[in-house]
Amino acid sequence: MSTETTLDDRYGRSGNKRGPLRRNLGVIITSAVIICGLVVWAISTDALGFGPQVDTRDLGYSNLTETSVTIDFEVTATPGHDVACAVQALNTSFAIVGWKVFVYPASDQRIRDMSETILTSEPATTGLVYECWLT
Repeated sequence: MSTETTLDDRYGRSGNKRGPLRRNLGVIITSAVIICGLVVWAISTDALGFGPQVDTRDLGYSNLTETSVTIDFEVTATPGHDVACAVQALNTSFAIVGWKVFVYPASDQRIRDMSETILTSEPATTGLVYECWLT
């Protein structure tokens, strides 16, 4: 008789008759819940970037007058989605001297060139796209 069998008999243990699946059931369930949670999060937040997207590229600017600037930029967006873009004009201190949000209707084109004029409170030294987003 082995020592293990003797100890089991002495203390009334029946031995470990549970299989490896039953023994690790808690770990398996916890892992499955965590994996399902991560999949739901990735799908709901579009963490992998498969959903509709928008991107911009500044092309240039020109000062029309002391109180206005024209900003030229390119918008790349998923076709069929409305896009809004905030454009800004900056002075030599990089302070914002003009700001406006423009909304563009959905289009079949993926890449569109835009040109917008905004009013400024003082002469601008540059004009940029601050941000674009899908609406």
